[in-house]
Amino acid sequence: MESNVRMILFKEDQVDQASEAIETLHHHGILDKDISVISGVPFSEKILGRPMAWTRIPQIAIAGAFFGFVIASILNFFVPHLYKLSVGGMPLTPIPTSIVVTFELTMLGLLISTFLGVFIEMISPSFGPKGYHPKISDGYIGILFECPANTDEETCFELQDLGAEIVDIEEVKQP
Repeated sequence: MESNVRMILFKEDQVDQASEAIETLHHHGILDKDISVISGVPFSEKILGRPMAWTRIPQIAIAGAFFGFVIASILNFFVPHLYKLSVGGMPLTPIPTSIVVTFELTMLGLLISTFLGVFIEMISPSFGPKGYHPKISDGYIGILFECPANTDEETCFELQDLGAEIVDIEEVKQP
């Protein structure tokens, strides 16, 4: 079945109408994976009635913290037993200094892995329709959607009733 990619624009103060437009698209059978929202202002998913975007960053951060904790534990408890050197009757692994080293290396692992996780998420490909219109830089909210050709015109007329500005597909710049 043939499908068309369309774009509608709402002014920045028409956030409620944009949310209603996304609901209308859902009622016409258009799935969330076929809808992309583009805006100069970062609107949360809740405001526009979209599902929450899940990332793997928390799991990556916890893995990095665990890795830092393991490295700190090795440095604190294993290495002193390789090269035994008693100084002034102190234990091989003094606990107060071990706590500091363990905390610092755990946090270092957490921070580095979080940075790498965010970087990887940013360069990962995104799916769904892609396009851009210069009015988005002027404060418009753009909704790109892919719909079957037979419901295209009917959907566009219903969205115009909500106050949407229908953009001709030739005006949409493809990345």
